[in-house]
Amino acid sequence: MLMNTADGIFRAGQVVTCAPGGQQRKGRMMSEVGAISDGALAVRGGRIAAVGPADELLKEWEGPLEEFPDSCIVPGLIDCHTHPIFAGSRVEEFAMRANGASYEQIHAAGGGINSTVKATRQADTAYLKELTKRNLCSALAHGTTSLEAKSGYGLNFDEELRELRILKELGAELPLDLAVTFLGAHAVPPEYAGHPELYLPMLVEKLLPVIKVDGLAEWVDIFCEKGVFELDMACKYLDAALAWGFKLRVHAEEFAHLGSAVDLAKMGAYSVDHLMALADDDIPELLRTSAVCTLMPTTSFFLGSDRYAPGRHMIDAGLCVALGTDFNAGSTMSFSMAMAMSLAVLHMRFSPAEALIAATVNSAHALDMADRVGSLEIGKQADFLLLDVSDYREWPYRFGMNLVRSVYKLGRRVNFADL
Repeated sequence: MLMNTADGIFRAGQVVTCAPGGQQRKGRMMSEVGAISDGALAVRGGRIAAVGPADELLKEWEGPLEEFPDSCIVPGLIDCHTHPIFAGSRVEEFAMRANGASYEQIHAAGGGINSTVKATRQADTAYLKELTKRNLCSALAHGTTSLEAKSGYGLNFDEELRELRILKELGAELPLDLAVTFLGAHAVPPEYAGHPELYLPMLVEKLLPVIKVDGLAEWVDIFCEKGVFELDMACKYLDAALAWGFKLRVHAEEFAHLGSAVDLAKMGAYSVDHLMALADDDIPELLRTSAVCTLMPTTSFFLGSDRYAPGRHMIDAGLCVALGTDFNAGSTMSFSMAMAMSLAVLHMRFSPAEALIAATVNSAHALDMADRVGSLEIGKQADFLLLDVSDYREWPYRFGMNLVRSVYKLGRRVNFADL
């Protein structure tokens, strides 16, 4: 019998495919992870060439074989909401919050987003790039192989372009698929304090054309929130972004309910994110859209809040739910998608299977990348993780630990010493 030849064959006590990944996983479909006991996958040309029970696969495929009988192989994780490029530290703010300081007190003491904007603007470009690279490598070490990366700590013409160029460079240099998002509408900068109606037109008239022509970002985002960018402003801004051909994703219903998740999903946003203030009446309306609902329990946890997005209700209603870390300077200093999965199970009543699907297949759909990542299926990128557990359910169960033994990108084990 003629055998197929693979560049590598990987056998493990459990292989979790998360297949099928071609469509959004909703409701009960989020419980189907495709776990194979004594499974294997064959890699050729950086792609999955075969996957299935090891005894069957090995009858048809030959090549270098690596065996991990007490371990688990899962798809590389997809983090579809991060803010990785900034300088400075807000550890003093962190300590103040631990001592009971309010947001207003922190702001009066010079904390908040403007302190990060100031530090980022002052940072040398080489230093800022190195800081960002360090952040992205941390994500990779925790099992994230595809990641959305937002600008948003420059908040002026030159600084936002600088951030986007750094992200584009790192996307080409690191073994990560980077989806770059322009978030110039992250906050109103000091120069426009109290005048968001003047700041947003500057972004539309000056920045969006340059970003599009230079190919610096595929996505545009806005922080739609009471007292920052109200819903009517967000709609006009995103209309302009659509006219330039950008894909949309939005911060919605994080602290105050504005109706933004529904209205912006109806505009065509691929992902509506946060949703802690989502109303019950919003769910039937969201079901009429194709938007992914991206939740970040890490933010609620880090801020010491008992308010989490209604993830259980959303899954039961049939929405497509994804997970992200929301890594950023002020409210989530963690790139651990595994921790996000643990918190989804502990505080939003996901099952371990639902948490994994939310962190892989559905997150890939939130980034319009599901045709190539998010599941271990023939033809997709060979992006996978080797875990120091024998059952994938142990991963969120053993919270706060990095159980990723090895990261494989396009079928090759990532050597972090070379990064």
